[in-house]
Amino acid sequence: MKTKGINRDVIKYMTIVAMTFNHIAYILLTPGTMIHEVFEDIGYFTAITMCYFLVEGYHYTRSKKKYAKRLFIFALISQIPYYLAVKHFQLNMMFTLLACFLIVWVMEEVKEEAKRKRAISGLIVFTLFCDWAVVAALFTILLQRRRNDKKGILTAYGVSASLFWILSLPAYLEQYSTGIAMLHAAFSVLGIALSCIMILIFYNGKKSEKHTRFNRWFFYIYYPAHLLVLVAIKAFW
Repeated sequence: MKTKGINRDVIKYMTIVAMTFNHIAYILLTPGTMIHEVFEDIGYFTAITMCYFLVEGYHYTRSKKKYAKRLFIFALISQIPYYLAVKHFQLNMMFTLLACFLIVWVMEEVKEEAKRKRAISGLIVFTLFCDWAVVAALFTILLQRRRNDKKGILTAYGVSASLFWILSLPAYLEQYSTGIAMLHAAFSVLGIALSCIMILIFYNGKKSEKHTRFNRWFFYIYYPAHLLVLVAIKAFW
């Protein structure tokens, strides 16, 4: 463990800020404008970083059952605010994180290979109905396999960024010429690249020694709360 650098909780607060920018773009700003794209791309830092800490948290938590239960409860709480924000049926990011947590559990606990593969495949399919479909699950699998190896972590980020670029490209091709669309898709992976840099270079592997209880609950509460605030702002805009 490095003694200097940025601790886990500081990075988590950075993810909250980035997520807020992304949701401001989606809920309040006009698509196609420069500020919309900048805010949207900043937000892509969040999901991949939270998946990293989820894999790390799985191995640190005292009760995996309580961790999963907490994710499930806040996924349910967040669904109505999320639906009001996105205006179409899709399960929110908490459900994605829950699926990723269960993927790690299956990888650790299910010894029979055939059952393990079926369970993981089923959870990946489940994420198709969630925010950050497939990419978060794939990143989790790659990271779980080599989470203590810097090259393995880099590979997990690289594969996930490439997949995210591929999945983002069709939407941009509907709006722009091929070259411009490819450039926009490239900008969309900058948040993932920033997450990789933050984890591999600046993260010191420690959590904050202050306000530990507050820090634990703040992200869970903030997620549905800020969505409701943004939806309310839009209603009275």
